[in-house]
Amino acid sequence: MFEILTSQFLSIATGLISSYLFLIYFLRKKRAQISISPHISKRELDGQINYFFKFVNETRAEIFDVRVEPTFYKQVGGIGGHNIQGKDIKLVQDFISYIPERKSADPNSLHAWRVRTTQDLEEEWQDESTYIRLTIIAKHSLSGFSSIFVQEFHSKASITSKQFVTGDSLEVR
Repeated sequence: MFEILTSQFLSIATGLISSYLFLIYFLRKKRAQISISPHISKRELDGQINYFFKFVNETRAEIFDVRVEPTFYKQVGGIGGHNIQGKDIKLVQDFISYIPERKSADPNSLHAWRVRTTQDLEEEWQDESTYIRLTIIAKHSLSGFSSIFVQEFHSKASITSKQFVTGDSLEVR
C-alpha cells in the first residue's frame, strides 16, 4: 500500500515539475517582440500634413490586441523637484487587432506597420523639456502574454520629411 501511494505521489510531483518547467522555459520566451523606428516621418496625405510612426513585428508568431499610444510629456516644476505632465496624441488608428508574423513570401510586408496622426506635432512641441513617448502594447498569439515597447523622441530633430523604407527597415530616405 505504501508503494502505491509513493508511486502516485511521485507521478503527481513529476507532472507538476514538468508543467512548471514547461511554463518557465517555453512560455516565458513566447512574448511579442516589436522594433520601433527612431524617426517620425512628416508626409502630406490627401492634402493634409500627417506624422507617421513605424514599427515592425519581429516575433516568430502573430501578435494581437496591439495598442499604440503616443504621448507628449513635459517637465513641470514642483516643490522639491520636477513632475511630468502628459498629453495624449490622437492617432487615426490606435488599435490593431492582428499583425501577422514576418513571411518571406509576403510582398506587402504586413508585419510592418505605420500609424499616423494629423495633429501638428511640430507646433505642439513646446520646448526642450518636451518629448514624445510612443508606447506599444501587444499580446503574443501562442502564450497570450502582453509585452510593452517604448520609444522616446527627445527632440524635434526626430521629425523628418523623408519617407519610411518599405519592409523591415526602420530607416527613412
